[in-house]
Amino acid sequence: MRVLFLGMGGQFTQIVLERLLNAGVEVCALLLSGPQLHPLRPEVAIASDPLALPLLESFVKPNALHLAWQQGIPVYESGPLSAPGLADRIGQLAPDVACVACFDRIIPARLRALPRYGFLNVHPSLLPHFRGPEPLFWQLRSGVNPVGVTVHWMDAGPDTGDIAGQRSLPLADGISGRKADALCAAAGGDLLAEVVGQLAAGRAERRPQPTGGSYQPAPGPEDFRVENDWSARRVFNFMRGTAEWGYPYPVEIDGQGWRLSGPLGWGATPLSQPVEFLASGSARVAFAGGSVEVAFCAPVPSSHG
Repeated sequence: MRVLFLGMGGQFTQIVLERLLNAGVEVCALLLSGPQLHPLRPEVAIASDPLALPLLESFVKPNALHLAWQQGIPVYESGPLSAPGLADRIGQLAPDVACVACFDRIIPARLRALPRYGFLNVHPSLLPHFRGPEPLFWQLRSGVNPVGVTVHWMDAGPDTGDIAGQRSLPLADGISGRKADALCAAAGGDLLAEVVGQLAAGRAERRPQPTGGSYQPAPGPEDFRVENDWSARRVFNFMRGTAEWGYPYPVEIDGQGWRLSGPLGWGATPLSQPVEFLASGSARVAFAGGSVEVAFCAPVPSSHG
């Protein structure tokens, strides 16, 4: 099976690609999107020698690009997917299937039709729930645990294609967003390798998604609000899993607004008051079934009077 792999410069793409290669899957080329390659050059480019793609910074974190170089995999830069000649370039690669892990462009139908078996996507949720660009964020916000990953066939809709495989995975209390993302990528990469192997053997699953489900857009600052009736454990895990976004967490308790950040822990012992400031400079904030300790807690001035 010849695989064309599509992704970006983040760890999710890197980990999925690494798991695929470790499973012995043949990746015939890597198509990367994002600003880490040529932000000033929008046209599609191919390097016959991958080292011809210059890096624009003296130091960069290792990503899928470096992994491809190490493996001798040709690297393409993705400009507009409507660019003339892109379909011909993909056709010349003759991929059996294309695999996608965190790619920020809509794949047009004419490109989806080029690989013999179409496109497979790794999505970090149990579809049809949590479709959209940041499913892990919304699972953390909703208090979902275990979370999950789905490998699905791509169609014209946003994460609506037939399911090829799914896997659940539990998250430990207090896990960081980066660590949770890496766990989802590893599970998704292993599952993708299994699906590609099943495809080669002629027994890949393809079942329509159940009806219903949900779609969430990219989160904004207002989506970091927490509610006083959430459990303390849920609030702590949401704050820990999304802290790297850098937004404060507003909450209203008994008519008073507060801004929280720096989650330190949670406990099941109820507080006698909404907020308890500690000698260490941290504070405990009351939620359902306990409290959350935070490094920063400040009241929000009232907009009245």
